[in-house]
Amino acid sequence: MIPDDGDMSTITAALAGTSDLPWLAIAAATLASYVLGALWFTPLFGRAWDRSIGHVPDGPRRFALAYYLVPLVSSAAVSVALAVVLMLSRVGDLVAAVAVGAIVGLALAAVSVNNALTPHTPHPFAHGAIVGGYHLTSTVLIAVVLGLLG
Repeated sequence: MIPDDGDMSTITAALAGTSDLPWLAIAAATLASYVLGALWFTPLFGRAWDRSIGHVPDGPRRFALAYYLVPLVSSAAVSVALAVVLMLSRVGDLVAAVAVGAIVGLALAAVSVNNALTPHTPHPFAHGAIVGGYHLTSTVLIAVVLGLLG
Protein backbone atom coordinates (compact mmCIF):
# COMPACT_ATOMS: atom_id res chain seq x y z
CA MET A 1 0.00 0.00 0.00
CA ILE A 2 1.24 3.48 -0.80
CA PRO A 3 1.90 5.43 2.38
CA ASP A 4 -0.85 7.92 3.11
CA ASP A 5 0.97 10.81 4.68
CA GLY A 6 -0.76 13.53 2.72
CA ASP A 7 2.40 14.25 0.72
CA MET A 8 2.02 13.18 -2.89
CA SER A 9 5.37 14.68 -3.90
CA THR A 10 7.24 11.41 -3.35
CA ILE A 11 4.76 9.49 -5.48
CA THR A 12 4.56 12.17 -8.16
CA ALA A 13 8.34 12.50 -8.34
CA ALA A 14 8.86 8.75 -8.53
CA LEU A 15 6.35 8.31 -11.29
CA ALA A 16 7.64 11.33 -13.21
CA GLY A 17 11.19 9.97 -13.13
CA THR A 18 12.56 13.14 -11.54
CA SER A 19 12.85 11.73 -8.06
CA ASP A 20 15.71 11.01 -5.81
CA LEU A 21 15.95 7.46 -7.06
CA PRO A 22 19.33 5.86 -6.30
CA TRP A 23 20.62 6.01 -9.87
CA LEU A 24 24.07 4.61 -9.05
CA ALA A 25 22.44 1.66 -7.27
CA ILE A 26 20.08 1.22 -10.24
CA ALA A 27 23.03 1.19 -12.64
CA ALA A 28 24.84 -1.38 -10.47
CA ALA A 29 21.69 -3.52 -10.21
CA THR A 30 21.21 -3.33 -13.98
CA LEU A 31 24.78 -4.47 -14.58
CA ALA A 32 24.47 -7.28 -12.02
CA SER A 33 21.26 -8.54 -13.63
CA TYR A 34 22.77 -8.33 -17.11
CA VAL A 35 25.91 -10.24 -16.11
CA LEU A 36 23.78 -12.86 -14.36
CA GLY A 37 21.78 -13.28 -17.57
CA ALA A 38 24.95 -13.70 -19.62
CA LEU A 39 26.10 -16.44 -17.25
CA TRP A 40 22.64 -18.01 -16.87
CA PHE A 41 21.88 -18.36 -20.58
CA THR A 42 25.36 -19.40 -21.74
CA PRO A 43 27.61 -21.48 -19.46
CA LEU A 44 25.07 -22.29 -16.73
CA PHE A 45 21.87 -23.19 -18.61
CA GLY A 46 22.58 -22.34 -22.26
CA ARG A 47 22.49 -25.91 -23.54
CA ALA A 48 19.37 -26.76 -21.55
CA TRP A 49 17.72 -23.57 -22.81
CA ASP A 50 18.62 -24.53 -26.40
CA ARG A 51 17.08 -27.98 -25.90
CA SER A 52 13.97 -26.50 -24.32
CA ILE A 53 13.25 -24.48 -27.46
CA GLY A 54 14.34 -27.22 -29.85
CA HIS A 55 17.44 -25.40 -31.06
CA VAL A 56 20.39 -27.48 -32.21
CA PRO A 57 23.51 -25.33 -32.54
CA ASP A 58 25.36 -25.92 -35.78
CA GLY A 59 28.62 -24.27 -34.86
CA PRO A 60 29.77 -20.99 -33.38
CA ARG A 61 27.00 -18.45 -33.10
CA ARG A 62 27.05 -14.83 -34.05
CA PHE A 63 24.26 -12.85 -32.47
CA ALA A 64 22.65 -9.63 -33.63
CA LEU A 65 23.13 -6.49 -31.55
CA ALA A 66 19.54 -6.73 -30.28
CA TYR A 67 20.47 -10.00 -28.55
CA TYR A 68 22.69 -7.93 -26.24
CA LEU A 69 20.77 -4.65 -26.04
CA VAL A 70 17.28 -5.96 -25.28
CA PRO A 71 18.39 -7.82 -22.12
CA LEU A 72 20.34 -4.74 -20.99
CA VAL A 73 17.30 -2.49 -21.44
CA SER A 74 15.08 -5.08 -19.75
CA SER A 75 17.48 -5.30 -16.80
CA ALA A 76 17.41 -1.51 -16.52
CA ALA A 77 13.60 -1.44 -16.68
CA VAL A 78 13.24 -4.02 -13.89
CA SER A 79 15.88 -2.21 -11.80
CA VAL A 80 14.12 1.15 -12.14
CA ALA A 81 10.69 -0.39 -11.51
CA LEU A 82 11.87 -2.21 -8.40
CA ALA A 83 13.62 0.92 -7.12
CA VAL A 84 10.35 2.85 -7.52
CA VAL A 85 8.39 0.10 -5.74
CA LEU A 86 10.91 0.05 -2.89
CA MET A 87 10.80 3.84 -2.60
CA LEU A 88 7.01 4.09 -2.72
CA SER A 89 6.64 1.32 -0.16
CA ARG A 90 9.34 2.98 1.96
CA VAL A 91 11.32 -0.19 2.34
CA GLY A 92 14.31 0.76 4.44
CA ASP A 93 16.19 -2.45 5.16
CA LEU A 94 17.83 -5.20 3.15
CA VAL A 95 15.59 -8.02 4.39
CA ALA A 96 12.43 -6.19 3.37
CA ALA A 97 13.97 -5.23 0.02
CA VAL A 98 14.82 -8.88 -0.66
CA ALA A 99 11.29 -9.94 0.33
CA VAL A 100 9.80 -7.43 -2.12
CA GLY A 101 12.28 -8.57 -4.79
CA ALA A 102 11.30 -12.20 -4.22
CA ILE A 103 7.59 -11.40 -4.51
CA VAL A 104 8.11 -9.45 -7.74
CA GLY A 105 10.51 -12.14 -9.00
CA LEU A 106 7.97 -14.89 -8.35
CA ALA A 107 5.40 -12.95 -10.37
CA LEU A 108 7.85 -12.55 -13.25
CA ALA A 109 8.77 -16.24 -13.03
CA ALA A 110 5.10 -17.22 -13.19
CA VAL A 111 4.64 -15.12 -16.33
CA SER A 112 7.74 -16.75 -17.85
CA VAL A 113 6.34 -20.24 -17.26
CA ASN A 114 3.00 -19.17 -18.69
CA ASN A 115 4.65 -17.66 -21.78
CA ALA A 116 6.61 -20.86 -22.36
CA LEU A 117 3.41 -22.88 -22.70
CA THR A 118 3.01 -22.68 -26.45
CA PRO A 119 2.53 -25.42 -29.03
CA HIS A 120 5.84 -24.34 -30.59
CA THR A 121 8.00 -24.88 -27.49
CA PRO A 122 9.12 -28.53 -27.40
CA HIS A 123 9.83 -28.54 -23.66
CA PRO A 124 7.76 -25.70 -22.18
CA PHE A 125 8.21 -26.58 -18.52
CA ALA A 126 11.99 -26.81 -18.86
CA HIS A 127 11.98 -23.52 -20.76
CA GLY A 128 9.71 -21.90 -18.16
CA ALA A 129 11.87 -23.19 -15.30
CA ILE A 130 15.08 -21.86 -16.88
CA VAL A 131 13.69 -18.46 -17.85
CA GLY A 132 11.51 -18.13 -14.75
CA GLY A 133 14.41 -19.18 -12.55
CA TYR A 134 16.50 -16.43 -14.09
CA HIS A 135 13.81 -13.80 -13.54
CA LEU A 136 13.35 -14.81 -9.90
CA THR A 137 17.08 -14.91 -9.20
CA SER A 138 17.75 -11.71 -11.12
CA THR A 139 15.00 -9.76 -9.38
CA VAL A 140 16.24 -10.86 -5.96
CA LEU A 141 19.77 -9.87 -7.00
CA ILE A 142 18.49 -6.46 -8.11
CA ALA A 143 16.75 -6.08 -4.73
CA VAL A 144 19.96 -6.99 -2.89
CA VAL A 145 21.99 -4.42 -4.85
CA LEU A 146 19.33 -1.74 -4.36
CA GLY A 147 19.06 -2.63 -0.68
CA LEU A 148 22.81 -2.39 -0.17
CA LEU A 149 23.56 0.63 -2.32
CA GLY A 150 20.23 2.49 -2.48
